[in-house]
Amino acid sequence: MNEEEKYFDYTMVPGKEIIENKAINDKEPIISIITGYYNCKDYIRQTANSIINQTFPYWEWIIINDGSTQEGTKEILEEISNLDSRIKVYHEKNQGRIITRDVAISKAKCDLLFILDADDVIDRTLLECSYWSLQTNPKASWVYSDLVNFDGQEFLWKQIFSSKVEKKENIIPVCSLIKKERLLDVGGYGVVDNDVHEDWHLWLRMLEKKYFPIRMNFYGFWYRKKKEGGILDSINNDKKRDKHAREEIEKQAKKIKEEVYAIQFPTTTNSNYDSYPYTFEWDRKPINKKGEKIRLLFILPWFRVGGADKFNLDLISRIDKTKFDITIVTTETSDYVWRQKFEKYAEVFDLTSFLHRKDWPAFIHYIMKSRNIDIVMQSNSYFGFYVIPWLKSEFPEVIFTDYLHSENWSWRNGEYPRDSTAIDSFLDRTYTCTKVLRESMKKNMGRTIDNVKTVYIGVDEEEFDANKVNISDNKDLEQKMDQLKNKKAILFLCRISEEKRPIFMVKVFKKLLQKNPNLILMVVGDGPVLTEMKDTSKKEGINDNIIYFGMQNNVKPFYKVADVSVICSLVEGLTITTYESLSMGTPVVTADVGGQKELVDETCGRVVQNIQTAKNGYNNRDYTEEEIDRYVKAIEEVLEDSKLKENCRKKILDGYTVNNMVKVFEKEFEELVKQGTQISSNAIASKDLYKQYIVMHNQLDIRNYFPQEGGVYSEEQRLRQYKRAKLKEKLWSNPLWRAFIKFLKATGLMNLIKKTKIKEKIKKII
Repeated sequence: MNEEEKYFDYTMVPGKEIIENKAINDKEPIISIITGYYNCKDYIRQTANSIINQTFPYWEWIIINDGSTQEGTKEILEEISNLDSRIKVYHEKNQGRIITRDVAISKAKCDLLFILDADDVIDRTLLECSYWSLQTNPKASWVYSDLVNFDGQEFLWKQIFSSKVEKKENIIPVCSLIKKERLLDVGGYGVVDNDVHEDWHLWLRMLEKKYFPIRMNFYGFWYRKKKEGGILDSINNDKKRDKHAREEIEKQAKKIKEEVYAIQFPTTTNSNYDSYPYTFEWDRKPINKKGEKIRLLFILPWFRVGGADKFNLDLISRIDKTKFDITIVTTETSDYVWRQKFEKYAEVFDLTSFLHRKDWPAFIHYIMKSRNIDIVMQSNSYFGFYVIPWLKSEFPEVIFTDYLHSENWSWRNGEYPRDSTAIDSFLDRTYTCTKVLRESMKKNMGRTIDNVKTVYIGVDEEEFDANKVNISDNKDLEQKMDQLKNKKAILFLCRISEEKRPIFMVKVFKKLLQKNPNLILMVVGDGPVLTEMKDTSKKEGINDNIIYFGMQNNVKPFYKVADVSVICSLVEGLTITTYESLSMGTPVVTADVGGQKELVDETCGRVVQNIQTAKNGYNNRDYTEEEIDRYVKAIEEVLEDSKLKENCRKKILDGYTVNNMVKVFEKEFEELVKQGTQISSNAIASKDLYKQYIVMHNQLDIRNYFPQEGGVYSEEQRLRQYKRAKLKEKLWSNPLWRAFIKFLKATGLMNLIKKTKIKEKIKKII
């Protein structure tokens, strides 16, 4: 199971209820939604809700009732049509699903057609993302997203597009936004009979004409995969019909003589990184009234699992929704891990998943204009710092703020705090998670800190309460409790990456074991250095005393079991782990980095002075015995002092709760809007310079688009990647292959293969 599957919540089906109706019928619709309806009484209301909830309100929805036989059909469709004036229902005699779609298309006003079946649902932003992706790629003919299979069967469908593969297997979902002109040019849907896979046949006809699609890289379409099967299954399960369908598909596939390449995100095309920012031609009214609520735009890097991301989630999820409305844009490619958690509380746009880099400023500009944004908060988005000066020059009345977690002297001479200092004349307020960071910006970066304020991240003291947590809440931990019996447990919970120093932690733990063999190290987390950490602990002969739990959704039971949490990082702000551990009554031994000592003192743990620093380099494995001994001594002292546990939770309750943090921000935002921006108009006069900032960023940050980073892939690379995935899937279904892999792991041969070039040779052969 990959990370996306592990974290994906299939219960978050769109359309369970109407969230908010932003039905501002400003001018004519832009998109015609096309739905053929036949006996879908149990599902159509959810489909309707998912459409009404769309963030892009410029649509009409045409429903053709294809002679449904279910009792109550007219009543349910009348109920649906009464929900919104943009919904139009037509009743026809039964002609089959294919003709029904063509009838609906004939009634459509718009040049863009969105095909949606009556039992499927869509993500809130799918229409908006599809529209702008197609607008910014005018040569493309249609656009679609990755999909979620739900209801009867649950799995994620993310297939790299290849016209070669499409000729043999349909990897494009039915739910797509299509240019009407192109669809009619290839004959619409009705050129085949009802026993042919009409969607697949349509895509092949489009490809025959060299019409190409856009594949957006997010799960925008939810396909109801019913246990009883649908039209596709009924054809596949009938030998005669299946044979006819395949013959028609094969006949059409042969007409595609040349490879057709799609635009796929993250982008597979060479964007013009030199282009200056522009704005979309958009003259429609905002979708909300000014002053209804305070409108917040967050510019974030991604939705990963981490301390900064947890802060973002806590603030966005808990802020008073009767007073604030939230939009989020993200600017870095990442897996679909925590995105759903944010989608519960805000409209979300991952720019990397549907737009080229050159179009990002225009889209953010459009969001600010169409939402009447009052305050922009930027946090840890590299791109955000470059785009803010230009946005401020375009929207001088909007208030711009940022939140900073830590400084990093090994990157860009201080990282984000340095970037913030560079654009401080455009910011009405900067927030830091520690006082030490605020003072460092003044002392080391020359920042005038009159508008810099410290707001501690905090922790949910109700959730992280040892009295309310059971070990059985985490099955992985519960199964390992026998190994922890009569032993002291040390918790190392973090992303297993260089800056967290997992290899150093192994060295410290080895020395602790030499003095006290009744210790267990619990490693909770995943990351790029995890394999090396496991290999190192094995070489040191201490594997029997280390339990690797991997990434965990529920970490609270680990804090409850632990006798101490250890943070030996080179770079931190003030970690979420520290807050959570203390709230659970578990003392903390931490490196003296960032603002850790603002929370940890001798009443609730120990603060250790590092010898190695970030400036020495993350990959430096030359740890001094003196530094190892410092941590050993601190951990031993904490393990021996039983009184520390009593002080930990009190420390949090005295002022470090997440609810306190949210109240501070609500008050801050309200005061900022009330007083208005304090930025001088003279500070935002050089528009050409601010445009050039964005050009500079794009040129410098092409590094983010290396293939190994999840960026630009040639079509050949993508096809090879697809073939490997298919071969891997086929091999794994064979029990003999699974037994062979287990043998390789058990004998240690797998590690040998990984360390040699055999693996790479296998990849080349495949």
